[in-house]
Amino acid sequence: MVLTDARTARDAEARPLLAFSGSDGQAFWITPRQTAMAYLALHRGLSFTFDGFAEEAPAEWEDGEEREPEEEDGYEPAGFALETRTDPPLYTPPARALPVLVQETDLLVRTDFGDDAAWASVVDRVRRGRGASSDVIEDFGEYVTFVDDPAFAGATPEQVMAQVRPGADPEAMISDTVLIADTATLREPGHSVRVVPLEDEVGHSFRGDAEVAGIMVVNLALGNMDLGDWREDDA
Repeated sequence: MVLTDARTARDAEARPLLAFSGSDGQAFWITPRQTAMAYLALHRGLSFTFDGFAEEAPAEWEDGEEREPEEEDGYEPAGFALETRTDPPLYTPPARALPVLVQETDLLVRTDFGDDAAWASVVDRVRRGRGASSDVIEDFGEYVTFVDDPAFAGATPEQVMAQVRPGADPEAMISDTVLIADTATLREPGHSVRVVPLEDEVGHSFRGDAEVAGIMVVNLALGNMDLGDWREDDA
């Protein structure tokens, strides 16, 4: 649940909303865009995500006193970085209903269908990996499902993430991300894929080399590494 109050109108840059989440009713401040991005993945269950928001931007501090955001040095509501980006994420409804994507393994979803040869190269790079990091795994295709469905032609990262559902096996080794092969992936040198977080850092996507995508999702699924170990700059 999110509420507006005087602070929402007063802070024209962040427009913070007062949010309540979880069984203990934690209250925190969150921006409208971060609220929207979390909503797109809400069906996945985001209890840890909301716990992070509550820790990052609590509405009440340890002494139990509610304070104005500007009274706390360095205060930023959850999602402030999304509001201040030059190209913030934006969800628009797709022109037609998109298929549901069940995440039995990690997914690489193709959204550009202009070059089949480039797509085949991306798939090959993801499957083979690169260098010593892939020595113990001969084919990352075991861990990644390649979605080549024209229904996703032109779909935005936000439209794709809204369609991803958890698989039936709660113990399956799957990262909390979805990979996208978009126009830049197929047409630019290096074939970098877009990595879209579905729980941690939801709303913040970034690009990564196709040849390390397989080892990335495996390490994320195992908990050996986190998104910050792979992200250089937000996409």
